[in-house]
Amino acid sequence: MKQSVVKTIFLVLLCVAVLGVASVQAQDAKVKIGLSMESLESQFLVSDHAAMVSKAEELGVELVVVIAEGDPTKQNQQVENLVAQGCQSIIIFPKDGASIASAVKKAQDAGVNVIINNRAIQSEDVIPDLQVLSDNERMAYDLVKWFGEKSRAAEETYKVILLVGNLGDEGAVNRQKGHKRAIEEFSDVFELVSEIPTEWNHDIALKGLQNALQANPDANLIITPSDFLYPPIRSALEQANKWAKIGEPNHTALLTFDGDEVGMQYLKDGYSEGDAAQNPIFEGEQCVEWAVKMANGERPTDLVVYDNGIIATVDNLDEVGPTVWSWSMLQ
Repeated sequence: MKQSVVKTIFLVLLCVAVLGVASVQAQDAKVKIGLSMESLESQFLVSDHAAMVSKAEELGVELVVVIAEGDPTKQNQQVENLVAQGCQSIIIFPKDGASIASAVKKAQDAGVNVIINNRAIQSEDVIPDLQVLSDNERMAYDLVKWFGEKSRAAEETYKVILLVGNLGDEGAVNRQKGHKRAIEEFSDVFELVSEIPTEWNHDIALKGLQNALQANPDANLIITPSDFLYPPIRSALEQANKWAKIGEPNHTALLTFDGDEVGMQYLKDGYSEGDAAQNPIFEGEQCVEWAVKMANGERPTDLVVYDNGIIATVDNLDEVGPTVWSWSMLQ
């Protein structure tokens, strides 16, 4: 009888010890997050990536990073590899919002949380667990509205050339919507004389802009969906003798988007009127924070977290400029 009691007590203590070890191991196990970046070819992507690495270190989680080098097929394969490596959540900055849908579905089917970073997924059938996106339409609208109000007050009018990004990119589509909504709202100020598809390609943008300026020599405002398109914009304006600072006779007004170091430098130097600046640090940090929360079982109330951005203009630059992510890189 005594031996039976002793044996039972020993087994109970052994179970408690085993369970205690298992509990400690579970607590000590790091959350494992995957991060798939389309590339690191722009300062925006570099800043976004750095913010996520820093936040992961701060939260003490393991971050497995892969870079697709601008190849959608490679990115899909890399996401599948992150699933195979046991990542509990995967953050994706997609090269292509449509192509990434198949990889997102496979990850979710495997029980992995998927967070889309900055570039929205384009699929009616696949819904990510969360998307952290710039509020592209609102930011584009707000910038053009600001300039419309300023121009109306000054009794100035503009003939507008509108550049459009790749319409396979939902961000580009929403920026176009925001720009056109404000142009239509201020129809007494703005006349849209040319709309140029660029496909996010410098050569296509340059040729289209050259043709538009030749057909509309009195055009005096260019609206672009990205600072990325500044090289062809400057080249075309220089060829037309219209690249000049605010206040100079041959100045062409410029409203841009992104807030990168090129766009903000031209704004600071007086070549442009305003830039709708995204916030890659906010976006990156939100992605990692939510990746960890979801790995621990928490679910977001909304499926989209929006970055409202910063509208930097010639009127508020001294105050707002230093809050834009690229400001420290300016001369």
